[in-house]
Amino acid sequence: MRSLLPGLFTAGLLVLSSVTPTLAQDRRPVDPAEPARRAADGVARLKAAGPAGAIVLRGIERHGGLEAWFAGRALKFDYTYDPVDRPKATTTQTIDLLASRAYHTIVEPGAGRFAFNGERAWVLHEKPGFGMPPRFWSLTPYYFVSLPFVVGDPGVKLEIVADKAEDAGLPPADVIKLTYEAGTGDAPDDYYILYFAKDDGRLLACRYIVTYEPMMKKRGIKATPEKILVYSDFEKVGPLTLARTHTTYRWTDGKRGEKATDAGPANIVFPAQFDETRLDMPPGATISEL
Repeated sequence: MRSLLPGLFTAGLLVLSSVTPTLAQDRRPVDPAEPARRAADGVARLKAAGPAGAIVLRGIERHGGLEAWFAGRALKFDYTYDPVDRPKATTTQTIDLLASRAYHTIVEPGAGRFAFNGERAWVLHEKPGFGMPPRFWSLTPYYFVSLPFVVGDPGVKLEIVADKAEDAGLPPADVIKLTYEAGTGDAPDDYYILYFAKDDGRLLACRYIVTYEPMMKKRGIKATPEKILVYSDFEKVGPLTLARTHTTYRWTDGKRGEKATDAGPANIVFPAQFDETRLDMPPGATISEL
């Protein structure tokens, strides 16, 4: 389940309102059977999706499998996003893989922290400078790190498409289009084009648009132009295989164009401990609407 829209990297679209820090805080009981159940449900959904689901499931197994993914319960990493035309941003983030909750420490620019409990996000700026909208940024880097595992989530629709891997500057690949059922997440009109290597099933790249209405309204558009994120520098992190480098390119005239962003996770910890108290809204924090 997508709680936030992944895919749009932007800055400066922050809307805040002051509140008192007395909102009820989420606490989630630990269900020892939940990881295995979630994995089995995801595998069943992909098997029911026909040939496209089989390609995705092969890719997920190549990256470590859904059982290992959910068994880890949480993932921690530093994520640096360095666009060609804007300042670099880095946060240290910990993600609850079972409930799409997250908390971040701002590394640069500025200083502070923010969190998302699955329903609302707050931010505490200790030093100004960080321009990413906290609600949006809470899960955006995670979504790209977590592909292809999240393709087994509810509400996903899959189809094989005839897009050519060479147009994306990639080796031979099976190409799958991912769309969403109505009402799924914050932006069900998004789509993703996933390129899975024919030789070993790895996820090589993800082409995408963004249609998240609150942010698109501020920009006066219905969707962002397509971009393509290319994965490289794969490494083992426990039972998982994850890419350390995320390089995003513009998609121009049906082909990979100029580089737009250098990004990627570092200092990855899996499994990680998820401290629910970090979701608690501290005095001085404000709610982030975006």
